[in-house]
Amino acid sequence: LEVPHRATLFLDKIGDMDGALQPNLLKVLEDRRFRRVGDVAERRVDVRLVAARSHDLAEMVREKRFRADLYYRINTVVLRVPALRERAADIPLLADALLRRLTQEMGRPELELAADAVEALATYPWPGNVRELRNVLERGVLATQGRQLQRRSLRFESGAAASPVLDEDSLHLTLAELERRHIERVLDHEKGHVVVAAERLGIPRSTLYQKLKEFGIDPGDYRR
Repeated sequence: LEVPHRATLFLDKIGDMDGALQPNLLKVLEDRRFRRVGDVAERRVDVRLVAARSHDLAEMVREKRFRADLYYRINTVVLRVPALRERAADIPLLADALLRRLTQEMGRPELELAADAVEALATYPWPGNVRELRNVLERGVLATQGRQLQRRSLRFESGAAASPVLDEDSLHLTLAELERRHIERVLDHEKGHVVVAAERLGIPRSTLYQKLKEFGIDPGDYRR
């Protein structure tokens, strides 16, 4: 049989894969062959695997809950995606993109995020990561009648106690001012260490330096 063009196979939560299926996946990756249910002949396939996991696969291998041969076969290039709470600087842009998508899917007029809503989203710990962010925004859209999504329309899974308390002044800040204040808080917490602050913000060091120049922030002012 003619080998088809390379296909990409995406697997979410590969650590939850049934143990009986793991050798089948390994066979496909190693031999590039598979047999459909009910077929007699095998088919050839050229596949690239992209897998996401929420468990420590190396630990699962040690506990014999995941095949070692499959683990070493797929453990080629590993990319770590930081949790949402580790990249708070990305939250306003991500929330804005999700909000545009949600209003389109729901047939609603476009909404913009109010400053107090951005502040609440940027300071919430997000135990459910992007899925929870989407759910919070979706509930907010359903609870909004006007053209602006405000803090009072947001309901967080962890309850009101987990939501940040905002001062009255923050309601009048622009997104840029909120971003500047957040960077200053992180720099103060990290005593002016830009590399550590960039890691906490979840952005490249070069990006943080660019932001510091843009906002006129001197890291030396926070060193102590």
